[in-house]
Amino acid sequence: MNKRILCILLSSIMTVGSALSVSAETSSDVKKQQEQTQEALNELNDRVDDISQQREAVSNEIQVLDTELVDILTSISICVDEIAAKEDQIAVVKEELQQAEEDAATQYENMKTRIRFMYEKGDNAYIAALLAADSWPDMLNKASYAEELYSYDRDLLTQYEDTITKVSDYKEELEIEEADLLTSKNELKEQQDYLENIIATKKQSVANFDDQLAKATAQAATYKNQLEEQNKKIKELEAKEEKERREKEKEEEQGKTTEVVLAAGSNASNRADSSAVIESVTTSSEGTALGREAAAYGCQFIGNPYVFGGTSLTNGTDCSGFTQGVYAHFGIRIPRDSTSQRFCGTSVDYSQAQPGDLICYAGHVALYIGNGQIVHASSERTGIKISPATYRTILAVRRVVS
Repeated sequence: MNKRILCILLSSIMTVGSALSVSAETSSDVKKQQEQTQEALNELNDRVDDISQQREAVSNEIQVLDTELVDILTSISICVDEIAAKEDQIAVVKEELQQAEEDAATQYENMKTRIRFMYEKGDNAYIAALLAADSWPDMLNKASYAEELYSYDRDLLTQYEDTITKVSDYKEELEIEEADLLTSKNELKEQQDYLENIIATKKQSVANFDDQLAKATAQAATYKNQLEEQNKKIKELEAKEEKERREKEKEEEQGKTTEVVLAAGSNASNRADSSAVIESVTTSSEGTALGREAAAYGCQFIGNPYVFGGTSLTNGTDCSGFTQGVYAHFGIRIPRDSTSQRFCGTSVDYSQAQPGDLICYAGHVALYIGNGQIVHASSERTGIKISPATYRTILAVRRVVS
């Protein structure tokens, strides 16, 4: 009766646990969250690539514009030098023009003085000068001198006037060239201002791209941290779920066990049950004789206790200690733990399993006895017992005896 009550309590605990687990976060929930985080990270990485490409394109444009700006600045510098040279030339020509105008004015004043003198003295002065000659040749010389002096003044004045005209024309030509250079300089300056504005705008775009990249990089780091945390949480939840699954399987086995099985502390009763199983195994035609003998030998210990870490088939053993002990009776040595035993002998498909084969599960191992059944050291509550081979997911079937 007490054991029946125990079964009811265990069943109630399982029901409550199942109800609580419905509202709890599962590894599947976190995996979905992780998929969403990964998708967001992928989209962000695509965005980063797009921004980086745009930034590179704008940076290349800035390099081209910088080259054009350098060319324009060079042209402006050359233009400024040429303007300065023209200004120097104009200054020199202005001095020459001023000097020519001064010389012409002086010559003109001298000529006026002589003309005024001759006018004031009248023809008598000119005649008196001729009559004062010592001889006829002297008179001719004086007359010729007076005529040459007049011609000289007139020619010199004409020369000065020509010089003034030429210098003025040259000055005007230089001023036109200077004006053209100033126009070119102003046009180049406008191009310079235009390029500098474009470059400033594009540099601002690059700065904006850098800001976006910095924010995206920070967000990507956040996503990566989230993924790491989610991976950690998934592992923790999977471990917890695996533990709960095992406990649930154990509880289900216990819940399905009949009162007779729960009360199987009596070795006599268990041995009576095992006798029928042994007879069934030994008379079976499945597998080899040694395999059937090993399976039958293992069935002799049905009902004996399960002891974690134990190796005694009579006083208590765990699952791998049980299979190791059975094989040791026939002089066959296999590793101590269930994980290592999963790699003993040769692998066969479950459909080809024979008595004496190892049936390997996650963290557990059993001995196949034929007819879809196993004998194994199951748990502390049930001890060594017979179960369906497929009561859990089979990971491997290993043939050690042949």
